[in-house]
This record gives sequence, structure tokens and C-alpha cells, in this order.
Amino acid sequence: MAATTIHSRTSNSDQAQTIRALLDTAASVVNTQYARVLSAVIDAKQANLHRTAFGFSALRDWLISTFDFTHRTASDIAAIARLSTKFRALVEAAVSGQARIDQVAYAVRQLDRTPAMRLFALTPFRIPVASPFDADTLCATPEHLIAQYCQHAPFKDLQRHLDDLAAHLAEESELLDSLGEQSLQWIELAETDNGMWALSGELSGDTGRLLDKYLKTACPPPRQDEQDLDGVLPAQPNRHAEALHQLIAGYGTNPDAVKRHGHTATLDLMVDIETLQGKDTGRTPLLEGQPVSVAKARLMACEAGIIPGVFDYDSGEAIELGRAARLPNQALRRKLELEQGEGCAWSGCSRPVAWTEAHHIQHWADGGDTNADNLILLCRFHHGRIHTAGWTVEKTGPGQALITHHDHTATGDDTGATQAGQAGECGCSDWRTDADLDTENQGSDWDVFPTGLYRTEWSNTLKPDLDSRAEQAERQRALASIRAARAKCRTRFTPPAKEPAPAKASGPTALPPPPPPLSPSPSPSHREPIPAGNLGDPPF
Repeated sequence: MAATTIHSRTSNSDQAQTIRALLDTAASVVNTQYARVLSAVIDAKQANLHRTAFGFSALRDWLISTFDFTHRTASDIAAIARLSTKFRALVEAAVSGQARIDQVAYAVRQLDRTPAMRLFALTPFRIPVASPFDADTLCATPEHLIAQYCQHAPFKDLQRHLDDLAAHLAEESELLDSLGEQSLQWIELAETDNGMWALSGELSGDTGRLLDKYLKTACPPPRQDEQDLDGVLPAQPNRHAEALHQLIAGYGTNPDAVKRHGHTATLDLMVDIETLQGKDTGRTPLLEGQPVSVAKARLMACEAGIIPGVFDYDSGEAIELGRAARLPNQALRRKLELEQGEGCAWSGCSRPVAWTEAHHIQHWADGGDTNADNLILLCRFHHGRIHTAGWTVEKTGPGQALITHHDHTATGDDTGATQAGQAGECGCSDWRTDADLDTENQGSDWDVFPTGLYRTEWSNTLKPDLDSRAEQAERQRALASIRAARAKCRTRFTPPAKEPAPAKASGPTALPPPPPPLSPSPSPSHREPIPAGNLGDPPF
């Protein structure tokens, strides 16, 4: 029995080695043939033969239709050939057979996605970098280093390396993309005739990912044991609708529901201590920014769902409520909201305080403290804007800040953050406040979007969508102007209504009015004969 087992293992091992040798040889032959095909296609492209001799404008279609290559293989070969004059090191690795064409095709596609990636790939290193796979091989440019990954690394490592490069190059572009997405996003909610509500909209990438993750967490895919009598699984969109209902219904009532800034949907009551004590101060308490009576304020200050904010009226400051390591804790967040009750600190921004985010004036990663002196509340759009280059923020008092833009990078790190205590006016020729820039851009394309996105902030990625939305807004404005002009013309040129005839006086019956004059007689040749005996009557 033991001898039989050993013989079986030996046979399996021999068979595995035979199959491996066969596949190694076949893979080498296939990759060599692909390299030869790629070289021939590059020559054909350079001579424009696919157009002049074969009548195809696209290399991929030529390879599929004429030579019966698979769609994936034809696409990879065509991509490398199309970009062969841009990425010569990668093309050489593929043509020589040192790297697989699918690896090289993925690399050239990724590098050609943005101008920044193309430029970076071809920019020489100051000092050649050693290959991570062979210390004796030096890479003169990032493209040569990527070629090493194509030759020696599995696809996942190549993909991770290119993703890391893209992330390092994205920085400012990603910030501008985010500003554009926030300007394009919208949601509409309308009640339908059947009593239900129609929800439509388009969300930014970050918001969409958050909602998608919540729905997937709250609504896992239906299981087979949940099917109904007909064997049909419950519709996932219906589950999503129910999850949204639970999210909204539970937000302000369930202590275990999702929280924002450490607290659920509670109401803010603002009142100074003397007024709350019942003294006649002449000042009015505010509930969510709306005036309420002192009696109501005293009552609501006792309710669990109300967070009273008591001020020192002379200094205007709320009570110091605490600190946090990075994000403001619930107490500090409440203090900031009470001091900045009108909402976003950006001049003229109407976003409510509930939609704001706490911005560190000196970034916490740079040693900035998470306290009231180093935090200001900004809406998500303006928070993202001041993280772009050139912006500084100086806190001038509780809930107040001076936001300025400069013609140079404020701190040299392109984050828009400023050092604590840095003065807003730096003396540069282009020193302008947030209000100055809004005024400068007013009446231009900046006010097409509710966020106030400047045209200089339109990212290359979203420019077509932003242009389309701006054209729609301009068209709507033009139509509104036309309708207003028509209404004005109708008002101006419509004749006034005739005055009503005066009432008849009482007394004897008035004589009837004389008959209307006869119309001109027709020509003699067309006169109707007048019957005898009726010479005195009109010819009716």
C-alpha cells in the first residue's frame, strides 16, 4: 500500500513538471509572437498602412476584422502602438519580449490619462534610481522604473505603483475636482399625485460613496432564504428606500443613530444668563435663530432635545466647553456653533451652521491645537476652497475670521493653511479678501452655480459638465429676460380699456338714432334693379 502511494505521488510530480514545461514553452512562444505582432503594427501605424492599404481608421478594428485577433489582445496592441512615440522605454520592453503586452498596455494607458502623468513619466530623475528588482539596473526616468515593474512585478504591484504615482500628482487637481463636483451636485424632492415622493439628483463623488457605503451596510444583498412564494428575491432598491427612511427617522430620536459632529438633530437655544433668569434686559432669546419668548426659552431649556447656549453678554463669548485631539468633540463643536450662529465664515455664504466643518487655522498635523482659538467653521465648499493655494485665514474674534487670497502660495505647501497669528495683509500686489474676489467675479460665470464656483477653479476633468450646466443656466436666464421683455411690451403697447357709456337720463323716451348712411352705390353696370313701389326704401 505504501509503495503504491509513493508511486502515485511520483507520477503526479512528473506529470506536473511535464505540464509546467509545456506551458512555459507555450507562454514563451506566445509572448514572442505578440512582440513580433506589436513591432509589425507599430511599423504599419508609422506608415499609415492601416488607413491607406486596408481602409481602417482604428488600429484595433483593423486587427479584429482583418486578422481575427481577440478584442482584448487587439485593444492592448493598438494602445501600445498608438502611444509608441510617447513612451519609448515601455514600448521597447514590450517589443523585445521582456514585458507582457497586457502589462505594458495598462501602463501606457494610465500614464496617458492626464498631462501631469505624461510629463512626470518622461521627466528625468536628478539621480538615476535603482530598480527594486535588480540593483545593478538604473532607471533614468519614472517610465524606465515603470518598465521594470512591467517586466518583473505581478499586475497588482504594477497597478499599485501607478496608483501611488497618480495620487501624488493629483493633489491640487483633486481639490478642484471636488469643488466642481460640489457645484454640480443637486437633489430635488417632489410630492407626486399618489401621495408618494419622487427623489432625483446627482451627488458628488464623496457624498455618493458615503451614501453607497451606508446603503450597503444597512442593506446587505438579499439571501436565497428571503425569496417569496414565487421564488423572487425582494428588490434591492426598495430596501434602499427603507434604509433611507430609517436613517432620517432615527437621526434625531435614537441615541444610537448616525451622529454628525458628535450629536444628533438637536435644537439650539441662544440666550444670555440675565434674560434666562427672568430679568428685564430687553433682549430676546433665539431658538434656531428665530425669536421666542422668555417663558418658552425657560421651558425649552429643560428639555433633553434642546441644547441651551448661555452667553456672557458683555464679552459675547459662550462658556468654554472643552478640547479634542484632532476633531472637535461635541462640547467644543457646540461652542463653535454658538459663537458662529449665522453659519459659514465666508463673506456672504448662506450655508447654515449645521452644514459647516471645523477648519484648523494652523493645521493639526503641523502642531495646531484643537481649540476655539484655532478653529473656524466653514461650509464644505469654502473649506475645500481655502485648502487650495494662496488662501490664508486669521481669526479676529469669537466666530469671526479674515479670509484673504494672495498672488503667491500662502505657506509654501499649497494647502492654503496659514500659520497661527499670521496677518491677513502681507503686502503682495494681489492681496484680496473673500468679499473682494466675490465682487470681482460677480456677474460672470461664478454665480451660475449656487456654491459660487469661480471659472478659474473649473477643473479640466469636469469642464465639459460645468460648461454644459453653465450653458443651461445662461439659456434659462435668457428665456426669463425674453419673457420679462414681452410682458413689459404688452403693458406698454396694450391700449387702455374703453370707458363705459354713461347711463341714460330718465324722462320721455328718446328718439331712435338715425339710420346709418348708405354704402357707395355700385357701378352702373352692376346695379341691382329697384322694385317698383319701393323707391323710398333702402335696398335691403
